[in-house]
Amino acid sequence: MKEYKNILIIKMSSLGDIIHALPTLYAIRKTFSDAHITWAVHKEFADILSGKPWIDELYIIQRKQIMNLFYLNKVRRDLRKKKFDLVIDLHMLAKSALISFLTGCPMRIGYWDAHEGSSFFTHRIPMRHKKTDHIIEQLLDVARFLGWDKNEIQFPLCDYQPYISPIKEKLKKNGITGDFVILVPGSRGSEREWPIDLWGELAKKLSEKQVYCVIVGASNMKEKALQIQEVAGKKYVVDMTGETMIPELVALEKLATLHISSDTGPLHIANALKKPIIALFGPTLPERSGPYDNAESHVFLADSPGSKDTDMSTISVDDVYRCAYEIWQRKCKE
Repeated sequence: MKEYKNILIIKMSSLGDIIHALPTLYAIRKTFSDAHITWAVHKEFADILSGKPWIDELYIIQRKQIMNLFYLNKVRRDLRKKKFDLVIDLHMLAKSALISFLTGCPMRIGYWDAHEGSSFFTHRIPMRHKKTDHIIEQLLDVARFLGWDKNEIQFPLCDYQPYISPIKEKLKKNGITGDFVILVPGSRGSEREWPIDLWGELAKKLSEKQVYCVIVGASNMKEKALQIQEVAGKKYVVDMTGETMIPELVALEKLATLHISSDTGPLHIANALKKPIIALFGPTLPERSGPYDNAESHVFLADSPGSKDTDMSTISVDDVYRCAYEIWQRKCKE
C-alpha cells in the first residue's frame, strides 16, 4: 500500500452529504495517520468539519464563483502550490471533478459511476456498492480501495463541547431544564416535507403530555414554526429557528432526548451522535440516505416511496406520536 503524505478530500456540500462522508474521513485518517489532510468545502458548511487530528486544513471553494474563469485560475494556483500526492473526490459532480483536475495531482480518484466529470479522474474506484446501497458504504469504497479493511463507522464532527453550556442557557430561558424533543419541519426540497398541519398536530399531542418540543431550522422556517405553535400552543413548543449556527445545532442535538424530521441535515447530525431518531421519508429512500448504523432510528415511509407520486401526508400523525411517546417514556426513565 502506498503511503500518501498530502491528501485533498473534496466534498463541498450539503450538510447531510458532508456528514455521510465523515466515516470515509475517519477511515482515511486511520489509514494514513501521518498525512496532512485538506478538505475542500463551501463556506456555509465548513463549521460541521472537525479540526485536528482529523483535518489539518480547510480550503474554501466559493460556490457563486465556481464558473468564473478568473476565480478558477486562482483555485488552480492555490491548489498546485500545495503539491498534493492524492486527491479524493467524494462530491462526484462535474464541479468537484474540475477542482480535482485543477490540482494537477497525478493521483485523482473518485467513484467510477460518477454522473459527471469522471474523465478527470486518473483512477476510478470499482463499484462494490451499487446505487441503491447506502451512500456511506459507497463512499467508504474509496477508503477500501486505498487499503482500509475495518468495519468501523465513526463520524468525526466539529468540536461542539464549548457550545453545550450556552445552549443549556438558551433552553433554560425558554423554560427547558430537562428532556426535550427536536422537531425539524423544513427540508431541502418541499417534496420531502411533512405537511405543516401534521407537525402542529404532533406537537399538540406531545404538549398535552407535557413534552417540550424545540423547533429548529433556518430562519426561513420561522413562519412554519409559528404555524406549529398556533396549533399546539407555546407553553411546551419553543421556536429556535434561525438561532443556531452549525456547532450550536450539534450541541442542541447532543442534549436532545429525541429528534424528529424528514430527510434533512439535522437528521444526519442526530444520527452521527447516535441519538434516538424518528425519520420521515418519501421521495428519498432510507436505504440510500437514511439513518445509518443507529439502533435507535425509526423510519416511517410515505406511500409510494422513492417516486414522484410520493405523498408525505400519508405518514400518520398517530403512528409518529405513539413511537415518539414510547421513546420519550423509555428514555426519561433511564
